[in-house]
Amino acid sequence: MTRVPYQQRSDDVPPLEALTVEEGVHEFTQLAELCDALATHLSGWSTDGADPASSGAMASLSTRLSEHAGWWRDRIPESVLLEEIRRDASGSSRLSDVLAHLDVNPPDRIAAVGPILDDLVTHLLGLAKRMSSIGDGPARRVVRLVLADLEDRPT
Repeated sequence: MTRVPYQQRSDDVPPLEALTVEEGVHEFTQLAELCDALATHLSGWSTDGADPASSGAMASLSTRLSEHAGWWRDRIPESVLLEEIRRDASGSSRLSDVLAHLDVNPPDRIAAVGPILDDLVTHLLGLAKRMSSIGDGPARRVVRLVLADLEDRPT
């Protein structure tokens, strides 16, 4: 698919390239996997008893991230023409790198999760700038919902 420059509203900002269908499949697949992996990890932390002070926050974050994973998965087109892209996007080594940041002592759990979620917010803000207000409406709504959840997250 050919990339089309995405027009910004201001002339002093260079145009961003619009998100293609293939790039959307890649992004949404990786976002779903990231949210699933984080939800699973934080759910384990919420019930292991190692840090009772953070267990409530971990349970809340796990529930939110699990819901986000479903929203991202719903944005992935099921076309057989995109199957190879979905397969290539799945199982990214970046996911292992992110999860490695969660290898911390129990009292440091909240401090370890914060930067990961902050990076996710930054990534989503950049992704939203590449989405069209017409063709990417449902995905833009998911971005707004996820950002609202992450802004209002427990600490």
